[in-house]
Amino acid sequence: MRRYLITSCFVLAVFALFSATQAQADTIDNFTYQDGGNTFAWELSSTPTILPANFLPGLAFVITDVSYSENDIPQNPASLIFSSDAGGGGFFLFDTFQGILSFGSQVYSGTEDTPTFLEGTYSLPDIFSGSDPNGTATLTIKSVPEPSSLMLLGMGMLALLGLALKKRPYSSITQRI
Repeated sequence: MRRYLITSCFVLAVFALFSATQAQADTIDNFTYQDGGNTFAWELSSTPTILPANFLPGLAFVITDVSYSENDIPQNPASLIFSSDAGGGGFFLFDTFQGILSFGSQVYSGTEDTPTFLEGTYSLPDIFSGSDPNGTATLTIKSVPEPSSLMLLGMGMLALLGLALKKRPYSSITQRI
């Protein structure tokens, strides 16, 4: 029985290692933008893939067809434009019916063709959403780890447990029971 348990743990650990090539190291970021009484929410990859036609070096990049909600009500997909400090910093969300324009802080690091969003809470002056143009809005970016990385970590822990049990002499295990 003990040998079967150790072999099973080893097989599962090997399977987890081979499945790691399918796992992505990226996480998903949850964005929450609060302006006055409105809350906009959307999710993006922490390191989005930007098409060559969708970025201007040193200025901005565009992510199209982003699903978002306003006050927990799903909206039509929109385009998001994120700008750098050189372009003023901030972002612009635009669908066919409304737009939000906030300048102030750059919310990503790296270049416009390979950006990585920065976690945190940003106070941004709201310019275009229809509320007080002199007021400020809050953008919060929180990272959510992807499940396959957690599974891989758990499988590694099981493999280490299996190796530890394998190295212990059988007599010391039975004496404690």
